[in-house]
Amino acid sequence: MIGFTAPWALVGLAAATIPLLLHLFARREPPTLVFPATRYLAETARAHHRRLTLQHWLLLLVRTLLIAALAFAAAGPTIPSGGVASHAPRALALILDNSPSSGATVQGTPVLDDLRGAVRDILGAAHPDDALWLMTADGTLRRGTSAELLAVVERLPVSSNRLDLGMAITTGRETLESQQLPASIVLVSDLQASAVSSAPLPPGIPLVVIRPEPRAVPNLGIAGLAPGRQPWGPEGGRVTVSIAGDPERRAALSVRFGPRAPRQQLVQGGASISIASGPLAPGWWVVRGELESDELRADDVRLGAVRVMPPARAACRAEDRFLAVACEVLLANGRLVRGNDVSIGWLGPAASIVQPPDDRAGQGALNRALAARGIPWSYGDPVPGAGVSDSGPVLGRHPVERRLALNGPSAGGRRDVLLTVNGAPWLVRSGNVLLLGSRLDPGWTELPLSADFVPFLDFLANRAVRGELTMLDAAPGDAVTLPASATAVTQGANAQPVQGVDLFRPSAPGVFYILAGRDTIGVLAVNPDPRESALARTSDAAARRLWNGARVVGPAEGREATFVAGGRADLRGWMLGLALMLALADASLASRGRKSRTRA
Repeated sequence: MIGFTAPWALVGLAAATIPLLLHLFARREPPTLVFPATRYLAETARAHHRRLTLQHWLLLLVRTLLIAALAFAAAGPTIPSGGVASHAPRALALILDNSPSSGATVQGTPVLDDLRGAVRDILGAAHPDDALWLMTADGTLRRGTSAELLAVVERLPVSSNRLDLGMAITTGRETLESQQLPASIVLVSDLQASAVSSAPLPPGIPLVVIRPEPRAVPNLGIAGLAPGRQPWGPEGGRVTVSIAGDPERRAALSVRFGPRAPRQQLVQGGASISIASGPLAPGWWVVRGELESDELRADDVRLGAVRVMPPARAACRAEDRFLAVACEVLLANGRLVRGNDVSIGWLGPAASIVQPPDDRAGQGALNRALAARGIPWSYGDPVPGAGVSDSGPVLGRHPVERRLALNGPSAGGRRDVLLTVNGAPWLVRSGNVLLLGSRLDPGWTELPLSADFVPFLDFLANRAVRGELTMLDAAPGDAVTLPASATAVTQGANAQPVQGVDLFRPSAPGVFYILAGRDTIGVLAVNPDPRESALARTSDAAARRLWNGARVVGPAEGREATFVAGGRADLRGWMLGLALMLALADASLASRGRKSRTRA
């Protein structure tokens, strides 16, 4: 079926009636007077008149067809299919997947080179009247001419951003739906299975998928580097490194803490390895995990950071027998140092780990002292019945016989809760003050009699009362929610002011420190998305099922498939050629008519 890119121009067909109207108005029948001497001449004139009449009708037909051909050419006629060179003007959304997986080397050539070559062929065959867009892994949809977009493609590197193919196709579809021209989406990708997601496509917008011919190569990558709870003490700690990829492959892993010599170990795909740091000096330490090189380098390095702090300078009271014994154990092992920076068991002038008073008569004075310190939590009435601490990362399940209710702010108070018993707050933090709902005594809870008691007190004195550091992990381009108190994010000498309520989007891998005023309250480790390590590809058949019958081809067929499959051939050149021939015929007939009238 013939279509038109500018159907409003068909109004010009009305001009095709002009030659007919001129012909009709020009016909006049003069009076005829026949003389006997001119009767022979009249017979000759009638024969000549018949020839002129035929020429006039042919001239009328030619001029009518000439105007009609010009009107059709202006309307941009098209027919289904056609060659690349003769394609009709169209709107084309090109999606070039330069995500980290495109940096894999297959048979000595990066996958991105093949993908870039396919896009180069398509842009080279585009016409000036095509509407062109280009999307890459950064998610930006660029409008431009073929030359402008080709310049972008030629200097395009492998991106650290992951591209969700379904979302990219949806963005392209939404852009093309408002276009008047016939539209197509072209996805140029390695079809990494972890990046493929569904995308509904209307029948009027065909999708062409161009993927490299060779199959995916085996790969190992670092999927995670977890330093555990922060901060560490001077004795250091352990990081857990997760390896993604082919379980049959093995490679050497090195983990480096700051400038220290790396610690090495042989790993395989799917494994999780715990590596000790050894003693570390107080401060921030960048942790770098690195695998030996393989076909995909982007996932062979992963960064993190740990905070090492000296043991807390703490004081305990001898009358709190179980607390005093646990403190002596921590002092003997270097986990605490005698001092007054942390008060363990009562509300002191600085950081404090507070337990409820043994005598209810002192509860009112304690609550008033808490309020004077600006602490929004207070002790309430005894909670009837026994309970059990709710298991979590801080503490497991332990029976609690007696406890007081901890009353706090209704809005945002849950952020202060570190431990619960039967779902109610039992350990809360406000600033540098911790409140326990029970005394650490066997008459209140069995915790002091368990093996967890000393590690729990270590956690309270060295981590919880100091404030847990925020340890965030994200991929480039992800939206990261920062702590509410954050005021800036720094990397090296670069500082970017932020507000805690804002979302922060890191653009490249690296270690970013989160500041609250002058204090460093956490770290953001930005690394490639671990899903990029899985190089397995979606089959052509699965892609066609998922994307509404998409046409899947190799790079060599990409240009032809883009402009032919689901496309239309441009007939304007044919119409203009026909108009040229009709104009020549018009000139020839008109010249012959003038000669005939001159002879007559």
